[in-house]
Amino acid sequence: MTIQWPGEWRETVAWVGGGICLLMLCLAATFPYEALHKRIVAELNRATGMDIRVGNWTVGLPLGIEWRNVTLAKSDWAPIQLASLQADVGIIQALSGGLGLDVVIHLGEASPGGGLAKGTLTASSFSLAEPVSVAGRFQQIDLSKIIRPYVGHGMLNGTFSHRVERAHTADGTIKGEGTWKAEATDLTIDHIPVGNGRTLSLAFNQASTELVCKDSLCEVTGLKGEGPDGSFTGDGKITLQQPIQDSRLALTVTIVPGEGYTSKATTLGLPPLPPGTPITVKIAGTLAQARIAL
Repeated sequence: MTIQWPGEWRETVAWVGGGICLLMLCLAATFPYEALHKRIVAELNRATGMDIRVGNWTVGLPLGIEWRNVTLAKSDWAPIQLASLQADVGIIQALSGGLGLDVVIHLGEASPGGGLAKGTLTASSFSLAEPVSVAGRFQQIDLSKIIRPYVGHGMLNGTFSHRVERAHTADGTIKGEGTWKAEATDLTIDHIPVGNGRTLSLAFNQASTELVCKDSLCEVTGLKGEGPDGSFTGDGKITLQQPIQDSRLALTVTIVPGEGYTSKATTLGLPPLPPGTPITVKIAGTLAQARIAL
């Protein structure tokens, strides 16, 4: 059966379609790309406390910005390199005065399917004024490029959803809530101090945890892992601050050594432990300067 459109309807649909296309072209031609670019970089600098340097950026169609060769630097951190960051602007939100971004971050060019973070960011205005919401996922993120020097190897996968109702710049506190879930595979934790200048490295096949955040306090639950050097469980709290690397850690991890630990302990001259003897590890300090102690 073929539907026959009356002549006046065909003309109306054609005019509406043409009007929408014209509106899209005008919006793309007059959109303040440079202002948005500067605003996003400024907000990232403020939120992370890091120096965000963009090698080059281009305009994407119909509404988008793409950054290439992005460097996140801080005086007491090793620089973090991002191959690219692409942000596509939601047209409906733009027309209503709000901001909606679909963001894709690539850590490296060599593995297009991995080293990837995808998410959406929504805000009430182009100034990124609160409330601000983010949601998305991580895919095969190389932790050794993000958390140095304490992670020698590890691939991260996970999901996140967080809404910030209000952020107080004066005291660095945050009001909002969110949930973060993460799982790491082939994880190697380095530089665990064991006394007399000696450090221990532990390897785990997999590890997972969940963060449930309410305002500035995130409860760390379900922290666990296992591998050739043993297994571990843990819990604790992370107190969020601005910038994010000033967030404070208060974690307790209990490690039950395995066969791999025994051989490493012998090499380091550590006293042998009976099988199943737990070791308690305290993690304190800030994200930027974490302290690990047995």
